[in-house]
Amino acid sequence: METREILIFFAMCIFSYLLGGVSIARLITKKEKAGTINAQGSGNPGTMNMLRTHGLTMGLFTLLCDALKGVIPALFSLLYFSYMVDMRVAYIGIFVFGFCAVVGHIFPIYYKFKGGKGIATTFGVFMVADPISTLILFGILFVVLYFIRIGSVVSLLFITIDAILQFFKDNMEANAIALVFMCIMVLLDIYAHRQNLARLLDNRENPASLQDGLKKDIEKIKNTKSKKLEKIEKKYQEKIEKKNARVQKKIDKIQNIDKESAGETADTEESLEEKTE
Repeated sequence: METREILIFFAMCIFSYLLGGVSIARLITKKEKAGTINAQGSGNPGTMNMLRTHGLTMGLFTLLCDALKGVIPALFSLLYFSYMVDMRVAYIGIFVFGFCAVVGHIFPIYYKFKGGKGIATTFGVFMVADPISTLILFGILFVVLYFIRIGSVVSLLFITIDAILQFFKDNMEANAIALVFMCIMVLLDIYAHRQNLARLLDNRENPASLQDGLKKDIEKIKNTKSKKLEKIEKKYQEKIEKKNARVQKKIDKIQNIDKESAGETADTEESLEEKTE
């Protein structure tokens, strides 16, 4: 590689780490009364905890955003270095940048190095390296999650199986640097799940139910509709009250005019009587 490509490579490492440190789950829950996601559920700012506490939609949205933190730098490497250098260097960049993004996600500089577990970001990296196998595997394990409801098991199965599949790719053969960084990235994800594994051995692991997440979404929709109906009812009630107030003013005005007319008539009759006398 030329000096320019080397500088870009190292700059992308830094960028990947900083991008990985952006916590979508924290940003989403920043203004909530219950506090950020760190104060809710298991306290982990990741997909599974967002699924448990905020529903399926927010869980999937968090997964998408965290995955993009792996996709963006990995895709840059695939497009740029495959064109400027060769495919071997491009795949090295995919996993080196991906590793940096995962490190940023797990140890973010913005949050005193306390972050998530790195699975979604790793998923994003594998999506660039091998999109077909990764999507098929994701679909299978998504169905498995529906039945077993243990997110940590499914997550670790996903990255482990996907990593094994990468060994058989043509672009990874004899690419020792890419393989080493891929393995370190996966081992780092497993290390980040050490507490989950301990709870799993003690049969205390928190479930992540897709059904419960969907129920939360339905409850949110119902609450939103209920609040909208309340606002509409309040709005029309205020309009009715204003109209009633205007009608009452008109009635009072007419009654006052009638009283004044009656008073004037009485005065006229009195004056006529006086003249007659």
